Amino acid sequence: MVICLVFQTGILEIYKERIGERVISSINQEIEEEKQRLEFIKKYMQVVIDTAETNKEQFMEKMKDIFKDEDWVESAGYSQLLTSASFYQLSRSELESLIKALPKPYFARVDFTSREAGGMEKLYFGKTSLFQRDNQEQLIIDWRSPIANLYYEGRLGEVSYTSEGETYDGTISLKRQFIIEDGELLDIRDIDVTTVDELLQESLAGSSANRLTEIVATIQEEQNQIIRADLNKPIIVQGAAGSGKTTIALHRISYFLYHYKDVFQPEQLLILAPSFLFLDYISEALPELGVEKVRQMTFQGYVEEVLGKKIKLTEDTKLRDILKDQQFVHISSIKGSSLFQGVLDHYVEEIKTSLMVHEDFRVDKFKLYTAKQFNHLLYNEYTYLPLYKRIEKLKKVLQNQVRLNKDKMLKKVVQHYEVRIDRALNWKGDEKKRKQYISLALDKKEARINDLKMEIKKAVQDYMSYFDKRDIWTLYKELYSDPDRLVQYSDHKLSKKEALELCESSQNIFSKKKYELEDLGPILYLYAKIYGVKPEKKAKNVVIDEAQDYSFLQLQGLKTALETDMFTLVGDLAQGIHSYRGITDWQEVRKSIFPRAIYRELKKSYRTTVEIMNEANQLLKRLSTSFPEVEPIIRHGKPPVFLEITSDEEWAEQMSNQVRKLKEEKFNTFAIITKTEEDAAIVNSILKQHTELDLYLLEETTSIPKDKIVIVPSYLAKGLEFDAVFAVTYNEVYSDNHEIDIKLLYVVMTRALHRLILMGKQKRAFIL
Repeated sequence: MVICLVFQTGILEIYKERIGERVISSINQEIEEEKQRLEFIKKYMQVVIDTAETNKEQFMEKMKDIFKDEDWVESAGYSQLLTSASFYQLSRSELESLIKALPKPYFARVDFTSREAGGMEKLYFGKTSLFQRDNQEQLIIDWRSPIANLYYEGRLGEVSYTSEGETYDGTISLKRQFIIEDGELLDIRDIDVTTVDELLQESLAGSSANRLTEIVATIQEEQNQIIRADLNKPIIVQGAAGSGKTTIALHRISYFLYHYKDVFQPEQLLILAPSFLFLDYISEALPELGVEKVRQMTFQGYVEEVLGKKIKLTEDTKLRDILKDQQFVHISSIKGSSLFQGVLDHYVEEIKTSLMVHEDFRVDKFKLYTAKQFNHLLYNEYTYLPLYKRIEKLKKVLQNQVRLNKDKMLKKVVQHYEVRIDRALNWKGDEKKRKQYISLALDKKEARINDLKMEIKKAVQDYMSYFDKRDIWTLYKELYSDPDRLVQYSDHKLSKKEALELCESSQNIFSKKKYELEDLGPILYLYAKIYGVKPEKKAKNVVIDEAQDYSFLQLQGLKTALETDMFTLVGDLAQGIHSYRGITDWQEVRKSIFPRAIYRELKKSYRTTVEIMNEANQLLKRLSTSFPEVEPIIRHGKPPVFLEITSDEEWAEQMSNQVRKLKEEKFNTFAIITKTEEDAAIVNSILKQHTELDLYLLEETTSIPKDKIVIVPSYLAKGLEFDAVFAVTYNEVYSDNHEIDIKLLYVVMTRALHRLILMGKQKRAFIL
């Protein structure tokens, strides 16, 4: 049974014939009780908020003012409840969460009878918790709490949930969803075992706002399991287009911070996004989830932060060039491979070997530390440290040796001269010569002591000058100076031809004082191994979106630099348009980088309609790698259509008419997605010349406007979604002879929530 009540329409006349007057009366009573409870909760929350920074006297006055018109304010229970608000001590973050929750305090109710405790509890779930301080009764339970699993995964009847290692059994007799907007209760839905989640259906049927939003009220069971998966292990999520993997990753951060709020600060977490455009896209969801203080940047931005320097990159044209020169792409992909990690490891070992010392550490004539002792610490005791961190630690060891032996050395010098002076004093020979000898000895003593003091000051510095630190740029460039050495470092897995091409192409780029994107992974890995990363640049937990576009060595470099394996990787191999440098198999990542990782798959799509997803699934069948068909949530719409471009003017008119019709259907967000940025620029120029459409050409560093039709190349559209998508081929076409084309088109088609319109000079340009 589902109860769906829209209160603006008045009473439940339409149900009377079907379910009877008595049932209607009971329903009306429940509605009234829920409305009264909501009003009370809102006022209680307002009291708590208003009095969080006021004294007790001001609180009592405020309480009387807010509840002055309520008959039930005289109730002893309510009076006690309200008084407890005066002792509600809030942190700044808790206060902010409460303020954000005020327009929509909760979204669900579960009636639960615990087998252990007995007695039925009415549990209300929201984005934050609210409870009475005097008796700890929960008025609202945070969605991230263990008991919230009753809502997300529980069914009517016998259930259980786990909290702090203990399992609690009981029975659910009611699951109820609320639609509350601006503090007003609009709908109530009671859900039984057979009910489709209508709240989810309505959410999916709504219009996109060009921004990612939180989904705490509509989290599905398989999504919930990923959010709540073991927080002490890394997790890899292979998620279909539209499966909510980005949203789930952000909710997992929120869940993590909730459970470790006493241990971790948000600033200790890191989100790595594919572009600044994507960071802008998720920006509104972060405050809603209380994770806005989490550090957010691109991979390049993080590498630059670690190295303390902006890195000039060559224009990344490989996606454009890949069809022309597969060998070029292969050479470029080597830098991100596990094979190249082996090359770097050999290189680091060679650098280590070159630092072996052969001379003892002496201050003047005093031997304080042998070369053997020094090398033992360097190569055996301090292996847990990056190479130059070991050198820094050894410098402190030598400084300590000098400090411990300083007085002894000076004392020995003094004793040496005092013995000579004593002998002179007792000498029976010529008095004049004796005095000259003593005077000379005293002068030598003073000079010797001064020389020794000077030597003590600079001995460590002089000895450590052998280890003059070369910067990362010098070391990295030297790696490509000798092809034979690369072959040797690769254990001959690289051919001489490959090594030569790798050296020549890299040196050509370096000569322009630039690097290519593929260099960033090796540079980060090498830097972490040799120099180490400053503590303030590290993170305790990392979320990477579009992880399939990361190279093996980028992920290994991050793990090494951050010194943690606590990663949440979300991606879709079917959308791996940078597969020439990215991940093609999660198993290699699990085996070699994150062996402790949990692996999960999301096959359901919550974004597109059945009709659009069916077409997109046909593309997946054309890929050489087998991917399971994406399962669209049952939401139907119009099938994709193809419109032919015959002339610029006619096409522009077609576009204007289509946008007008879609706006009449109450769709708000639109994207024109081309294959390449060149086509995007042409389309932008033509439509601006021949239409009045409000257009905006998206680039990687721009923000997404809320009130314009965006034009975006396919590879920048990943992760975004729009009510209606116009897939346009003007000069470029998609070919089923190239997997990247198939994946790009798959990305384009799965950006659409409700409508997909294909526009081109020929239908086969879309592999149809």
